[in-house]
Amino acid sequence: MPDLFNFDQDLIAGFVDEFSRAVGTKGDLAFTCIYRSADFPDDRQVFRVVIGDINYSLKIDRTGDQTGRLRDEYTVLSKLYDHFLQFETTRIIRPEYLSPSGLFFVTEYLDRPTATNLIYDSPDNNQAAQVYRRGGAWLHNLHGYKEQTSTEFRPQWMFDEIATLVHGTPQATATSYAPMINMLRRQGESLTGRHDTSGFAHGDFHGGNLLLGKGSTYGIDFTEATEKHLIYDIVDFLKMDVFRPATPDDLDRSGILRLNKEMFLRQYHHPIDIDILDFCIRTRLLIDWLSITEAKYASSGFQRRKFDLLHGRLIQAMRIW
Repeated sequence: MPDLFNFDQDLIAGFVDEFSRAVGTKGDLAFTCIYRSADFPDDRQVFRVVIGDINYSLKIDRTGDQTGRLRDEYTVLSKLYDHFLQFETTRIIRPEYLSPSGLFFVTEYLDRPTATNLIYDSPDNNQAAQVYRRGGAWLHNLHGYKEQTSTEFRPQWMFDEIATLVHGTPQATATSYAPMINMLRRQGESLTGRHDTSGFAHGDFHGGNLLLGKGSTYGIDFTEATEKHLIYDIVDFLKMDVFRPATPDDLDRSGILRLNKEMFLRQYHHPIDIDILDFCIRTRLLIDWLSITEAKYASSGFQRRKFDLLHGRLIQAMRIW
C-alpha cells in the first residue's frame, strides 16, 4: 500500500471534512491511500475514507480545478450509474459527491477483488474463465450506452508506438522482435481501411478497473472514457490472460487462451471483426513486451516473469498465424 509521506495530510483531511459536512455524515474520520498514479504521483491519488462505520473512496487530482478532469469523469460516472440500473448483475460504482473546486470526488467504496487479482492468483482455470465471462457481460452493457458507428480501422498509431519503443532500451533483442514487427506490419496493411465498430469506450479497461462481488460486477475509473474503436477495450481486458498457465494447444492465433476468449465473447454480442481483434491483441502483446526496458528487467522479478510470458505467447501467436 502506498505510504502517506508524500501527501499533504491536512489537505486530504480538509477534503474529507468538506464531504462529511456536505452530505451530513457523522462519526470519526480516517483515511488511507490505496492508489497513487505512477505518472503523476503527487497529483493523482485515491484514498479509502472511513466516516463512522461507512467506507468511501475519495479520488483527487490537484490540477482538477484547471483541467476539469474530475468534473468530466464524475459527469460520465453519474450518467453511467443511471444507465446500469436497468441491469441485474452489472453495475457502476455509485457516485456520492463532487467538490465544487473540481479537486476531488467521492464514490462508494467496495472491498471486492479485481479481475486482475483473480486472473493472476486463481489456481482454478474454470474460475478464471468465469472472470472473462463476467467481463464480457459488463463491457457489452457499457458499449450499449450510446449509439455505435462503423469506422475505418487505422493501425498506424500502434506501429508508431513500436518504433518509439525499439529506439529506446528494450530488453528484447532486435533479432527477436524484428521478424514479429514485419509480420504484424503485413497483417496491419491487409486490415487497414476495413470497417469496425466505434462508440463509447471505457478507454482503460484493464482488470484492475473491474470489481467482482457475489452476483454483481462493478466498473470503476472512467477518466479515459472516450469515443473510439470498441475493440481496444476488449484487447485491454483479454491481454492479462498471459499470466494464466497455458500449453500451445490451449492458445488461439491471438496468443490468448481459447477458453477465456470464448467465455468473454459468449457474453459480448456487439459486432466486431475477429481478424482485427486478433491482430490488435498480438500487437498489444508486442508493445507490452517491448515496453519492458533493460532497467525494468534488471530491477524487478515481476517484470522478468512478464517478459518471459509475453515472449512465449508472441512466439506461439506468430506460429499459429
